[in-house]
Amino acid sequence: MGPTLHATPVVVLDAQATGASPRHGHLLELGWSITRAELVPDAGAIRSSTIALPEGAEIPPVVRELTGIGPDDLVDAPSAAALWSGVLDDVRAIADADGVAIAVVHFARFEQAFLHDLHAREFPGTPFPLRMLCTHEIARRLLPGMPRLGLRALAGYFGHGAEAPRRARGHVWATTIVWRHLVDVLAERGISDLVGLDALLGQARVRATKREYPMPKATRLALPDAPGVYRMLRTGGDVLYVGKATSLRKRVNSYFQKQRNIPEHLLEMLSQARELDVTPTASALEAAVLECDEIKRLAPPFNTALGSRDRAAWFAGDQLDDLCERADDRHRLGPLGSPWPARRLAALQRALVDGTLAVDGRAALGWVDAAELDPDALAEAVTDFAAELAGARLDRREVMRRGAALWRARLDAGVPVAEPDDDADADTSGPAPWTAEEIHAELVEVVVALARAVRRARWLTRLTEASIAFVDGDARRRLVIERGIITARADHDPAVVLGVPPGAARRDAQRRGAFDLATFDRMRVLTSELRRIVEAGGFVAVRLERGRILDGPRLGRLLAWT
Repeated sequence: MGPTLHATPVVVLDAQATGASPRHGHLLELGWSITRAELVPDAGAIRSSTIALPEGAEIPPVVRELTGIGPDDLVDAPSAAALWSGVLDDVRAIADADGVAIAVVHFARFEQAFLHDLHAREFPGTPFPLRMLCTHEIARRLLPGMPRLGLRALAGYFGHGAEAPRRARGHVWATTIVWRHLVDVLAERGISDLVGLDALLGQARVRATKREYPMPKATRLALPDAPGVYRMLRTGGDVLYVGKATSLRKRVNSYFQKQRNIPEHLLEMLSQARELDVTPTASALEAAVLECDEIKRLAPPFNTALGSRDRAAWFAGDQLDDLCERADDRHRLGPLGSPWPARRLAALQRALVDGTLAVDGRAALGWVDAAELDPDALAEAVTDFAAELAGARLDRREVMRRGAALWRARLDAGVPVAEPDDDADADTSGPAPWTAEEIHAELVEVVVALARAVRRARWLTRLTEASIAFVDGDARRRLVIERGIITARADHDPAVVLGVPPGAARRDAQRRGAFDLATFDRMRVLTSELRRIVEAGGFVAVRLERGRILDGPRLGRLLAWT
């Protein structure tokens, strides 16, 4: 009788390549580790190396993006043959009498194709020294109803809380975790050795009739029918996702109802989520603000919006020609969610001076194929736009004046207004405008978008010291904002006058100096929620200083503009 699966020595393997098969790509990286399922996983035992590509071969952009491997990572990298020889040296220590070792791989067909091809080229006539066990195939038989069985989903299902692995070392670590737990599950089902595992793998896969989620149904059905924030957790408490809800029970249970075309990332998350942590709130608005703060605090891997990675609150000089991430005496215009509105205007300012729009300026406007623009149409549009300005310098005041006039005209005409998105990068996904009229319209949009971003920056700065009352459905609430944080909250009594905010005397320069990304997003979310309530016909009143309370149509127009 051979050793148990727990005691069987294995080599855990992962490979990265420039293509889907040896016919279409080359090995790019290889990672491996000698271990046993009964051992505590040891990240220090993992070995990995990039692999030198053949002369003339390159890393495709999509592979570079997926793996993070670039040309600099291949400097002094060994050849595939040299690295494979090193792997074989380690593998011989655990091989059987026939010279074959057990290799554990996730989606083994990929690695098997490349490694078989490599071995046949470098050691022709010798048998392939590995017997591949695929953790994906094993999981398909043990967990047939699980929504997703990718490496990240499986590792998370078993409580492994690392970020999504990109490189071979991370894949080997995650596969080691998965193998250890799969062996435990196999033992619970009476399968303790390779003979039993072979018998299981030889059986036809059972196709599940419905998805089976790790989270107990009773957990989600017990949630209150109230607003709040929910956190989806792995085993051990790692937070996967933070969300807000007007009804915690309805929102969370909606994930598990029969739906078609559920996004892949949600299925991956639901494959891991076993527990819930919820915080009921008195209103949907307060839930939205809390969600924003919790995403910053916890950085959950499945939250992409409102995260802090590669984002900042930006401040510009009066002429919008200089940007930085902190406000000072020179950079007083902000906060802006992105540098792109100011960069677009800078490109437009240069165009008005030069009488044309250079290629780099067109790129700043987000025109992906702008190099092919008709020069005559471009010149005509810039000339017409300059004539409209009648020699005026396109500085901050002129942008605000013209942008505000255009915006008011749109509101008066009942043109639908989209949620502002000035924190997005330049859009390079669509075609450039071609006719002079289209180019002119795009140039006008630059002015309108920046004017709106500046107007919103002023509003967000003022909102950091405010008293707010609102009625949203059954919720009647009052909030006090100090330095951009909700410091007091209570039920709203219409008979009580909305008080002057404690920080009303703070100057705008002081308020801007305290701004960071968390404050920017919190004030932005608060503004969006106030706009939502007003547009739905609810009551909102805001007091920013000792003067007049903003409410009714005046507040509605202000919120629409911001």
